[in-house]
Amino acid sequence: MLSKAQNELACRTGADTPGGKLFRQYWHPIAMATDFPADGAPLPIKVLGEELVLFKDETGKLGLLGLHCPHRGGDLSYGRIEDGGLRCIYHGWVFDVNGKCLQQPAEPPGQEFCHKIKHKAYAVRELGGMIFAYLGAGEPPVLPEWECLLASPEHRYVVRSYERCNWLQGLEGDIDPYHLSFLHLAMKRDIQARGSNEAPHYEFFRRGIPRMEIEYTDFGVRIYGMRDLDNRSYLRLSNYMCPNMAAVAGGGEGDGYMMLWHVPIDDVSHFKYRLDFRRNEKAPKYDDEMQWTPGVGNRTKRTQENRWLQDRAQMKDQWFAGLGGDFGLHDNWATEAMGPIYDRSEEHLGHGDKAIIGARKSLLAAIESFAAGKGAPFRYTDPQALGEKMTEIVVTALIAPDKDKYKEVFHEHHIAARQIAAKSAAE
Repeated sequence: MLSKAQNELACRTGADTPGGKLFRQYWHPIAMATDFPADGAPLPIKVLGEELVLFKDETGKLGLLGLHCPHRGGDLSYGRIEDGGLRCIYHGWVFDVNGKCLQQPAEPPGQEFCHKIKHKAYAVRELGGMIFAYLGAGEPPVLPEWECLLASPEHRYVVRSYERCNWLQGLEGDIDPYHLSFLHLAMKRDIQARGSNEAPHYEFFRRGIPRMEIEYTDFGVRIYGMRDLDNRSYLRLSNYMCPNMAAVAGGGEGDGYMMLWHVPIDDVSHFKYRLDFRRNEKAPKYDDEMQWTPGVGNRTKRTQENRWLQDRAQMKDQWFAGLGGDFGLHDNWATEAMGPIYDRSEEHLGHGDKAIIGARKSLLAAIESFAAGKGAPFRYTDPQALGEKMTEIVVTALIAPDKDKYKEVFHEHHIAARQIAAKSAAE
């Protein structure tokens, strides 16, 4: 468990908090590329407690500014895209994507007041179907170009969901190997569930509680989850990446994985961005209850108010949780039902919580280290150095031939990844 003080330290991400200062050292997804159709309107968003507006100028360049005009507070999300930037409809001031004030129509000709105004502006970049932003000061670090972000659209599928709870609750659900044997369990083998639950490897979740081991790394925590199959082991390699990311196995045997970002809106709500990636197959496109209106984050029909429409009859012979076959909705129940900010001083952790304990220790150490003036972990300004570190983040699900030599699987993948990275750099 965490003390109340540690829980506050881990959960709070406002601009003046230690956790918020750490968060602002990294790139975070803040919107979907689909939020901007042709001639799309400026988009008001809230990230890490800050009210902002995301827009594209006439040339298609992205900008992220403070929501309220620095003149007299007009809401810039209602503004016009013209004359090189975003024009406030209150008094006509125009700002470019860098926050530079281009026009002040009411000022006399020849006055230099316009050049004295610099509006809040942050770096933004579109990649992998998402729009990323860096909300820190100074030069941004390198945005990690994960394999899944560079893949063609047919090999990746991105979905965003709105979670009415603190970001850490969502993150901890994604890195917990133990709950797979219960929360997502189909009561009968012949139930046809959507997506990855149809894959044969999900049968292994019936084989008891996994053995687990973790390793602390430069980027966070590496998680080994093993379910024994005679002398072999069904191994899932997952990772927690500081401060708010998870990379977990998904799809067929070693074919793909899921990347998950939990991005705070404020301290009691966040957006979860999930990217499903497949190397050799087309990524699944789910037509399920976790679809959301672009830019809005509407709720599904299952909510806390209607007790997620849990079906007790369904629990007898279909789904263990009685919440249907949508794994994302299962996770939504688990994290939101804890309350807006879960009091971790009240919990009782056991052997199966190694991954959770490790991630919390890693996060708290990073917050405290950065507050003490040291660098943020897994933050690089040199693309080559970042590329070498990214090869250590191995995600897979497969049958290891020797249940006691599961770490060899990681080392084999790591060596192969380094060789690929070296070849790519040479070319």
